[in-house]
Amino acid sequence: MIYLQTQQTVFPKSVYIGDRTELRCSFKHEAAVKAGDVSMDCFVTQPDFSLYDISSVTIQEAGQGYYTLVLSFVPWHTGKITFPDFELPEIGVIHFDDITVLSLVEQQGVQALKGYASPLLLPGTTYKIYAGIAGFVILLIVFIRLLVKRQAIIFWAKNLKLRRRYARNKRIAVKQLKGLCSQDLSPSELSTQLQKIMREYLEVRLSYPFTRTLTSEMSLAFESATGGLAEENREAAFEDIIGAFVRTDYIRFSASKSAVFADGEFVQLVNNLIDDITAIEEEPKKNV
Repeated sequence: MIYLQTQQTVFPKSVYIGDRTELRCSFKHEAAVKAGDVSMDCFVTQPDFSLYDISSVTIQEAGQGYYTLVLSFVPWHTGKITFPDFELPEIGVIHFDDITVLSLVEQQGVQALKGYASPLLLPGTTYKIYAGIAGFVILLIVFIRLLVKRQAIIFWAKNLKLRRRYARNKRIAVKQLKGLCSQDLSPSELSTQLQKIMREYLEVRLSYPFTRTLTSEMSLAFESATGGLAEENREAAFEDIIGAFVRTDYIRFSASKSAVFADGEFVQLVNNLIDDITAIEEEPKKNV
């Protein structure tokens, strides 16, 4: 096994969880090397896809016998990550150096979630000191009424915009989930697409980075996103979603022959998730 001498660079230089990152390894070879996509089967050992997602491995020609192997990936864990050696047939083996994935939370020294900032108050109006008492009272009443109406209109407009955004987010998620049932994909691909759709839906609906949250962290993520004040039906929906993620993670990452969906299981899984979305979207019941 011949190891190639390479020069490794990472873009961007500072890598954080969820960043689209490129690991570039430049090397020289006397014979011509075919540029383009390279199969991930060339890894000497199986990559640990629980730590990162690899989107592509390509070879680019740099000229004068120099080539660059570009490994595009997205890290999902902080700390040092290591890729297995990569063997280019009839060329040699590339060894990758460790890559450090930084934590934005640790760098900024954040210990807890920040509290809500108080809303900015509108500045008070000035009035003439020597204005008549009757005129002052009338102006004050008019000002208060306009202020109240303005706040009500702003609140109504923001609430309407938010409702439309939530409705569109729900409509897109349900449509995409139903569409998965008719797609001819492998169980692993179906599981990946299902999680992607649900993570994007939850991120918009609950304003929390679910696209960068591991399945093992979902329970705490739901609690943080709702402030621990979710109603019973939403709690049940969250638990069902976590169960679906655990099941699809098993199918995505397990090498077992049993890591496939049973007959009708995937359709039932999709229907349950649509019911969960409906439960999340339900208006909280008001106590009479």
